[in-house]
Amino acid sequence: MISFKLFVNAIQEAIISASDALMDKNTSLLDKYFIEAPKAVETHVAEDEDKEQPNVQSAATPNKHTLVPRTVILEYPHLGHDGEIENLEISVPLITLVPLTMSKIDKATLTASFRMAVVNGEVQLDLGNEGNGGLFKKKPKMAWGKIEISLAPQETSEGYKLLVEGYEAILKRQIS
Repeated sequence: MISFKLFVNAIQEAIISASDALMDKNTSLLDKYFIEAPKAVETHVAEDEDKEQPNVQSAATPNKHTLVPRTVILEYPHLGHDGEIENLEISVPLITLVPLTMSKIDKATLTASFRMAVVNGEVQLDLGNEGNGGLFKKKPKMAWGKIEISLAPQETSEGYKLLVEGYEAILKRQIS
């Protein structure tokens, strides 16, 4: 027997965990289409000295990570000033070449067969684990159920849309 509350809580936690895994997969787009920019050492001139010194950040300042898009260089045919076709090398961010697809759990349905009883004022579920152990009682005890999880495309966030549109605008200027 299992408490109905614990049963529902376990199902809810499993769905939340699956949803979190999908969200992590969605945010992994950053790793797929962006790389961390090389770190440059900032320098400043000390007031009491004439030499440059590295700018030391205090421990309270969080580390900032600058990401730059992963790009490929493509040759693009272009009609030159003299009427001849020239090949321009253009830097194309990979994020502009692929559709952004993200998923979310749209619906989760669980169907299970069980008996219910009230024990000490709490609803308890009997999922039928007693079962038939078979002739030699070696078959595993099982409860039968059915789980349906529907995944749906998630609306692309405005931030992603604006980011991609910005890179597409830069790409258009390179070609024009």
